[in-house]
Amino acid sequence: MQFVWEPYTATVISLLPPICVVGSVAWCAVVPLICFQVIEGHQSHRVLRQFGMQQPIPESHSQPLNIHGITLKGKHDENWGQLFALMIDQWNNHHAFRVDAYPRQEGLLSFNSDYMVWYR
Repeated sequence: MQFVWEPYTATVISLLPPICVVGSVAWCAVVPLICFQVIEGHQSHRVLRQFGMQQPIPESHSQPLNIHGITLKGKHDENWGQLFALMIDQWNNHHAFRVDAYPRQEGLLSFNSDYMVWYR
């Protein structure tokens, strides 16, 4: 048996409870996700096939400001809103960072497509 990975159809999405689709406008945005003291890049452009789009070979990822090396410990006077203003602005404007403009994937990927050769 072969499994074919496909995104949910509009019919399936319409049957899901509201909690499953709330925030769906951000699903395809390439933005930093900010949750209390953790900032992580949401890199939907690296999994476009899950959204039914053609997947180009991903560029190498860069994480600004050494995010994982920053700790909030003992920094009570730090203005975190100012320090992370660029990432907060990017999140607030997530509509501008959507990747849903990529062409749809029609049929199966060719074994010799650029992406599959890179992937292997």
